[in-house]
Amino acid sequence: MLAEFWRDALGGEWACTVAGTPGTWKQAKPAAVTADPGSGTIPTGYLIWNLTDGAVKRHAGSYSWEITVGASTAAKVGFHGATPTPQRAGAAQAAVTYVSQTISDPPTRAEVQALNDGLVAAITLLNEVRAAVVEKGLMKGGV
Repeated sequence: MLAEFWRDALGGEWACTVAGTPGTWKQAKPAAVTADPGSGTIPTGYLIWNLTDGAVKRHAGSYSWEITVGASTAAKVGFHGATPTPQRAGAAQAAVTYVSQTISDPPTRAEVQALNDGLVAAITLLNEVRAAVVEKGLMKGGV
């Protein structure tokens, strides 16, 4: 029945999105596990949350699991710093900060360089967030 809830043997939670026999089911919550499953009938695309390594993974078939954001530890995005900013795990963990600055007319070389450095930091952060969104499949990416 539409909107019916079901929990599978691994603990993954499902919701019926289209009524029928068997209907259409969408996984609403990944199964919380301590190790990647290596047996049983598991559909491709099934999501797990591996509590041991902290990763949310998707079943790629043949008991192969892929991390849903990034393909390796260095590609994962975490939040780091006193003021959390999203950065890849392998990136230098420097936070982006905003500093108000008065610019003289005409601007000095140091003022232009400070503005440029701030823009580079902001663009770098935006590119990291964009890459994570593309890797997650939430947005199509191109060059």
